[in-house]
Amino acid sequence: MLDECFHNSTPSIAVELLYSVQIPETIEQINSRCLIFNRGMECVQRYLDVCVDSKERLIIDNEVYGAKRLYEFLCGNRAFQQEFLQHKGCFQLVHRDLDSCSKRFVSILREEMTKTTKQSLNQQYMHFCCARYAYENCVYNSARYKCKPASAVFLRRIAKLMSTEQHFLNCDKIESEVCSSGRTMTSGDWWWWRCWWPVAILLLSWPTLPTILGV
Repeated sequence: MLDECFHNSTPSIAVELLYSVQIPETIEQINSRCLIFNRGMECVQRYLDVCVDSKERLIIDNEVYGAKRLYEFLCGNRAFQQEFLQHKGCFQLVHRDLDSCSKRFVSILREEMTKTTKQSLNQQYMHFCCARYAYENCVYNSARYKCKPASAVFLRRIAKLMSTEQHFLNCDKIESEVCSSGRTMTSGDWWWWRCWWPVAILLLSWPTLPTILGV
C-alpha cells in the first residue's frame, strides 16, 4: 500500500530535489514536485491511519515535520520559491556534500540514542541540539566554499528547516548560548525546555518514509 503512494512519481517524500542533480529550474517544475508531494502525503496519511498505531504515528509525524515545513515554504510561499530558484545552481554544486553532512548528523544522533541510560536527558538534549548546530555549519561551510555568500546563507536556512523535529523547536537558545560558545549549561538554564524531550529520534535529516517505517 505504501509503495503505491509515490508510484511513478518520486521515491522520496523528503527532499529528493536537494539530493538529485535535477534541481527544479522553473516555477512550473516546483509546482509539479509540490503536487506529487502533497498527493503522496495524503496517501501516506491514509496508510498511517490504517496500518500504524497512534504512538508510532506520532513518532513518524515528528520525524517528517522538517520535510513538511520545507514543502510548506516551497509550495505556498512565492517569495521563497523565487529565492530557491535564485540559488538552484548552488544545490547542484554541493548536493553530495549535503548528503555527507546529513549522514554525519544522523550517525551522531544514533550514537547519542544508545547513551540514554548513561547520561541525563538534559545533557543528551544539549548534545542533540549541538549536533544540529554542527550539521547546519557543515552545510553552510560546504556552500560557502563553492557558492556565493547569499547561497550559503540560504542553504543553511534549508538545513535548519530540514533538521527541525518538533521537539527540537527550543534548540535555538542552546545553540546560541552553548554550542557556539563551548560553555556548559547550568541547571537553571534547562527548566524552560525540560518538557520537550523527544519521544524518539531516528532519521531527522531528509528521511524517506519507507526508511522510517522500515519497509
